[in-house]
Amino acid sequence: MNMSAIEKENLTTKYSHKNTLMPRFAYSLDLLDMILTQLGKKRTELKSQNLVLYDHAGDTFDLDFTKLVELEGEVYFAIESLKQIQKRMHSISGILGITTNLPSAISIIRIISSRLFRYFPNYSQNLCELSSILGSIVMDSATITEAKFDFGQSNRESQRILDEAKLIVDSKINKQYPNLDLAKPELA
Repeated sequence: MNMSAIEKENLTTKYSHKNTLMPRFAYSLDLLDMILTQLGKKRTELKSQNLVLYDHAGDTFDLDFTKLVELEGEVYFAIESLKQIQKRMHSISGILGITTNLPSAISIIRIISSRLFRYFPNYSQNLCELSSILGSIVMDSATITEAKFDFGQSNRESQRILDEAKLIVDSKINKQYPNLDLAKPELA
């Protein structure tokens, strides 16, 4: 399901008339909320569909069903990763928080966007927009504060968040489909 053009237009109109950090940051939070809402609806849809198929499959699962469960896992992985970013964004209280908390978030958003592109290009497009906006906020903040970036630290933090999301998703998917062997180490 795509974020409606009206919702997006309302957000754009609401925030585009100002060119300061906080309105762009507020817009990015609203955009992230909308993306999470849409992904949540998609996950619920996939989960319902997969549970019906799972109940009727007995002990034999074909490749198509396994791929549907993996797709559900991808959506859930995106949700868990983006929720971590959302928490970080809500914890930012000043301009220095932007330069320390957002670089790893941008990396995660780009990874999630590329992973979703094949199946859900509309979500990927919205995530690319979010990444671009956050990138401009980080750069403007860094210019104002003369901050220096530690990309090694940012990459480690991104990987930690992705690993944590993968553990959560693997656990939930294995609990939801206990008889299904997803012995594929490719969820993150």
